[in-house]
Amino acid sequence: MRKMVIGLLVAVLVLHFTPMLYAKTPADKLVRGLGNVASGMLEIPQTMGEEWKASNNAAVGCIVGAAKGTVQALVRTFSGVWDLLTFPVALPKDYEPLYTPDYVFDQK
Repeated sequence: MRKMVIGLLVAVLVLHFTPMLYAKTPADKLVRGLGNVASGMLEIPQTMGEEWKASNNAAVGCIVGAAKGTVQALVRTFSGVWDLLTFPVALPKDYEPLYTPDYVFDQK
């Protein structure tokens, strides 16, 4: 009986604290900001590749992808700077990113 009570207590504690592991924190925001400032310019080749695959044309992929990628790189880098400057504050709500996905190579 005692082992069963201890087992149930452990299970309740594990299930209670599990959601906290996925919560956004100031440290998450700081790391995201550093990552986005350091890798923001990688949006350009990333977007060029995506456009190339979507259009099946290398010229279109390079030209359109470079233009879109440049805009996305600037937005991602600005978002990273914002995260670095405001990481202790929950802006926006719950430390969510200004620009999604969180990092360059996350699925869009």
